[in-house]
Amino acid sequence: MLDVVLARVDTAWIDAYSDEGDLPEAAREAQDALLRMGHARGSGDAGMGIDVDVRRGDHVRLLRAFASWSIGVELYDDAMQWVAYFSDTGASVCFNVTDEEAGMIRSSFLDVRIPVTDLKTRRKR
Repeated sequence: MLDVVLARVDTAWIDAYSDEGDLPEAAREAQDALLRMGHARGSGDAGMGIDVDVRRGDHVRLLRAFASWSIGVELYDDAMQWVAYFSDTGASVCFNVTDEEAGMIRSSFLDVRIPVTDLKTRRKR
């Protein structure tokens, strides 16, 4: 799902915390790297709201490795319009997408045989 919207994303924030206690090695390594990035800020909670530069391959790799394990990921376009939000270690996934992107997302659910029981379209106000 991240692949569908990533081209539109300009700003990404991720929380380096997970509700899952037993993370796979790749996720644990990404979490450690994200926490180091958070500590480098020098203020606030090092694990919350870590800025991921989507123009940097190393940052995108961390985002890909940890997004589905994170308690919160926020993605925005260059106008700071909300694109997607993932929370609760993947239990909640929300998108603000085009019809084409919505179709691609629906297809990605089918590819991994995930039943979509609550996919809603919101109307513009």
